[in-house]
Amino acid sequence: MQFIKILFWVLLLVATFIFWWTNEARASLDLGAAVVEARVSTFVVGAFLLGFLPTWLLLRGSKWRLSRRIKTLEEAARPTTAQASAVSRTPAPAPTPATTAAPTPTPAAEPAPAISSIDNKKAPGA
Repeated sequence: MQFIKILFWVLLLVATFIFWWTNEARASLDLGAAVVEARVSTFVVGAFLLGFLPTWLLLRGSKWRLSRRIKTLEEAARPTTAQASAVSRTPAPAPTPATTAAPTPTPAAEPAPAISSIDNKKAPGA
């Protein structure tokens, strides 16, 4: 696939050069302070590049940004090898009489009341 892509760009470059070389008609472009005189094909190729390059740069930038984002998300989803190897190598501890005894229950803490982020008014009676 890479060969076909390179072949396409080389053929496009050769066709552009042939177009530029065979069109010898001259034209002038008045820019106000300066007058540019060149081949018509130079202006055509220049206009093409003025439209193509910004679009191509935006494409490359978005592809680069999205590939970085995908790489970050894939790394976050993948478990780290240190954790996986530590879990697989650590044997389960043997039960001892101290660990088999029933643990003493701890009193459960009251959960905090849920507060709505929409309603910032004080509750009646508070």
